[in-house]
Parts: sequence; structure tokens; C-alpha cells
Amino acid sequence: MILLIDRATMRFVDVNGTACALLGYSREELLAMGPQDVLPTTREQLAHSYDTLIADPSLQNGMHAYYTCKDGSRLPFESTRRVLRSGDRWIIVAISRDIRRRAAAEAALRESEERYRRTFDLAGSGIAHVGLDGRFLRVNRTLCEVLGYPQEELVGKHVKEISHPEDRDLTDARRSRMHAGEMESARFEKRYLRKDGSVVWVDLTVALARDPEGRPLHEISIMEDITEAKQAESALRESEERWRVTFDMAGSGIAHVGVDGRFLRVNRSLCEILGYAAEELSRLTVKDISYAEDRDVTDERRARMHAGEVDALHFEKRYLRKDGLTVWADLTVSPVRGPDGATLYEIAIFDDITERKEADEALRAAHEELKRSNAELEQFAYVASHDLQEPLRMVSSYTQLLQRRLGEKLDDDAREFMAYIVDGAARMKQLIEDLLAYSRVGTRGKDFKALAGEDILRRALVNLRAAIEETKAEVTHDALPTIEADDVQIAQLLQNLIGNALKFRGADPPRVHVGVVEREGEWELWVRDNGIGIEPQYFERIFMVFQRLHNKGEYPGTGIGLAICKKVVERHGGRIWVDSRPGEGSTFRFTLPKARHH
Repeated sequence: MILLIDRATMRFVDVNGTACALLGYSREELLAMGPQDVLPTTREQLAHSYDTLIADPSLQNGMHAYYTCKDGSRLPFESTRRVLRSGDRWIIVAISRDIRRRAAAEAALRESEERYRRTFDLAGSGIAHVGLDGRFLRVNRTLCEVLGYPQEELVGKHVKEISHPEDRDLTDARRSRMHAGEMESARFEKRYLRKDGSVVWVDLTVALARDPEGRPLHEISIMEDITEAKQAESALRESEERWRVTFDMAGSGIAHVGVDGRFLRVNRSLCEILGYAAEELSRLTVKDISYAEDRDVTDERRARMHAGEVDALHFEKRYLRKDGLTVWADLTVSPVRGPDGATLYEIAIFDDITERKEADEALRAAHEELKRSNAELEQFAYVASHDLQEPLRMVSSYTQLLQRRLGEKLDDDAREFMAYIVDGAARMKQLIEDLLAYSRVGTRGKDFKALAGEDILRRALVNLRAAIEETKAEVTHDALPTIEADDVQIAQLLQNLIGNALKFRGADPPRVHVGVVEREGEWELWVRDNGIGIEPQYFERIFMVFQRLHNKGEYPGTGIGLAICKKVVERHGGRIWVDSRPGEGSTFRFTLPKARHH
């Protein structure tokens, strides 16, 4: 469109039809207006620019602006202005071209470039433009974070400078093929060295930017940091290797068994247990090598496990080795399930318990033999308590009868000999009774019950009342706990130990203390005295049957009391020992398990 403007009046003096069409005004309307009415500038600014143009016509270069149309819309234009002289008037000729399409294209281009810039700078992947010489031309923020360099240090640096030494030439061949047009892009996994020296793995995709003639301009590289994934892969490989070594070298037999019962994979130990090679087992099912009577023993429980009712199974089962021998296995089975919860296969762990089973059978036989032996011992105890003591009573009774009838007729030697006979019979009777007591500790014991320790001690002290009063002894005790025990045997244990303290006393009246201390899972009790003490070399011997450290003239007894104590303590699951020094007294210590809460 063409507009002619009178500088003096600052009004249009002529316009062409294109101007009317583009601006939406009629010719008459435009001729009544001036340029300041359609341009975004004031009359004074326009007048100044026109005066400048009049003063120097060489300034007739173009300008870009927009007109305001009659409907209020804006019309972008590119304009060239010239000056004409008409008489005494200066006429400004403005030739303007509608540039809406170009302006829209330029705006779209700017928007596209802004989107690209933001995409480049804010992308989650590292992006770089790399020159054909291998140097970084442009890098984004993410790539700087991946490689640990600021942007200004990366730009201009050669890619190989930061490549891991072993990967420095990794991409050369494929890049050359890409530059030659044999391939459009290339993808690699490659290591780089961060600025701090640490290694970073990247998944690298490289493509070429080309000019309109197809000549390479630069490379576009997109880098994804896959260090964590690589570390996870490495950890997984290590884990799988550890699992493989554990599977193959485990002392227990291990198998993966399909839902159809076939062996999928077996380890060395299972082959040794069953006597088959791995490839032989892979052709067999579990039932093929199961003992006939145990073939179907696990079916119901396995079905429940596959249905998700139980997580794992544990059972003992017999199998047949390749050589025909029977092997017992302690078996634990658990399922490996898929995402839908269905069983994919079973993991079965076999422990060979054949020797244990044989030992159990031998123990059962020994137990039966022990029961038979105990029955015979019971019979012996009956005989000892009745048949053996009857002759002793006759010897003692008739000897005493002779003493009463012939007392005055017997000389001193005869009376002494007869006294020996009576004393011997009495000691023999006591020995038989002690042996009976010893034998009955394990066979005539009562069931264990929770009992107050002080009640048991009180019973023992009642039985020893005469001896305590005779020796003027002082017996003290700690607060005793509740114990789970046979009250009769524990009372006998305490009675024997306190009785020994009263018997083996020194010159001073006996002082006896029953103490207790709590240990982990048990009580430790003791009986301490101020008696004659014991030499250390006899600490073990005194708990054996018939072992005496003194002659019966000094201290009466059969030598069975401490043996009974040891047997009682061991029946209760404890142990007994002594601490002593000659002349300083003794402390007999024993342990009893704590009462179990039902």
C-alpha cells in the first residue's frame, strides 16, 4: 500500500486502494486523517522523524512497525519512506508491505527455538552438541550434573579427555560409519570419568545434524546416567554367583522340583545323598526314587501348600538310592510363586539323617534294654529289702538273745565278739538300705512339680532336728525360690548335705548356711559349713559310691550319701560340685533348672 503525507499538515494527501482495503477505512476517511492516527507514535515523534528524513534523504531505509486498523486490529508491515518536493511542500511517500505471514512465521520460529532451548536446557537426559573434531560445542544442565563439570569447563573439552581409558576408542568405528552415511545413529553403553574421578556409566545415543546438502555439521549426543542400573546389574551378577556357589557347594542337598514332581535342578550334595548323577535325576520324578511306603505321604500337604494354605512344609521321608539302599531325609519344601500366586516350582532342601535314624533306633533299643534292666533292678531291690535283710535280722536277733541268756557265763572276749556281730549286722542293714535309696533315685522318683524351696528345706531340717540340737548347730538360709522338682528327693539332697556338715564338724559348733543365686535359666544353691574341710584331690572321688575319706570309727556312714546327692541333682538336670580347704569348711554347690511356666 502507498500513503502520501503532507509534512506541514501531517495529513494524508493521497492513498491507494490497497491502503483502504488493508486498514479498513474509506479513501475519504483516510484523507481526513494523519499517520499519527494509525501508527503507535505521537504526532511530534513522527514530525521529528520526517524532518530528519528531509534533512538527509539517504536515511530512506526501511522500518518495521504496525498500523492500527479501523477495527482495532494491528497490521504488521515493512515500510520504505522517501521524500518528494511539490512546490513549497514536502511530501513523504510511505510504501508499506503487509508482512503478517512473515511475522507469523518468525513468531512461530521464535516459539520453536524457545521450546527447543527449554527442552535442551531442562531435559532430564544429558544432551550435547559435539563438533566433528570431538569437542563439546554446547551442553545442557543435566549433562553437567552427570559429568560433574560446570558448563564453561565442558565446552571446548574433547570427549576423549573425559572418557574412561578402557572405553576411549569404543565408539570410533561406528561414528565413522555414521559420518559416512552408512547408519543414521549409533547407541552405546560407555564409561566416563567425572571431574571428581568417579566413574559414571551412560547409555549414549549419537545422531548427526547435517546441512541441506547432507554434509555433517555436528553430532547430537543424548546421555542417560545408568550408573545405578549398572551397579544393580553387577550386584545381581554377584548375588547370582554367590547363590550358584551356595547352591552347588551347600552341605545340604538342594533341588528345584517342578509342579509335576520332576527334578529341574539339583546340587552336588543331593547327588551324593541319592547316589545319582545330576543328568540322571533330571529324568526322574521325586516319586520314582521315593521309598514305596512313603511315596504318597506328602501329597495332601503339598496340595495345601500349592493352594497357599501353608508357606512351607517340613517332614521326614525315606528315599531309595541308586544302589538300592534306603536313605532317610529331613526335608523342607517351599514354593516359588509367579506374579499371579501360582506355584512355578518348589525348592526342596534335603538333609541326610540316616545315621541319626539308625542312632535313634539304637537308642530306642537301648531304652528298652534299660527298662528291662530297671525292672530287674526293681526286682533286686525287692529281694534286697526283704530276702537279704531277713537273715541279717536273724543273726542280730539271735546274737542279742545269746547275750541276754548267757551274759554272765560269757567272758569278755565272747561279749566283744558278739558285739562285733551285732554291729556288723546293723552296718550291713544300713548299707542295704542306702543301696536301695541310691537305686531308687532314678526308678522310684515322683513327677516334678513347682514347689516352694523353703518348704522343702523345712522338711529336711525337721528330719535333722535331733542332730542339730545334739551338736548345738546354727542353720541359716537365704530366701529360697520356687523350683520344679521331686520334693522328696530334693529334701533328701538337702538333708544329706546338711547332715554331712553336722557330722564332719570341727571343734566349734557347726554353722551351716543354705544360699542361692539366680543364673540364666537356672538356680545355683549351696550348703556352706565351717567343718573339717576336704583335700582338693578328693573333690571328684567323694561323689562316687562307697568312697569314704575317714574310717567308720571316726565318722560313721556307708559312703553312699554324696553319690545319692549327685544322682538326685543329675535327675533334675543340674550338676553338683564342692569348694573346700582343709580346716576351713566346705561349700557344696548344685544347680537346678528354673521352673517352666505352662
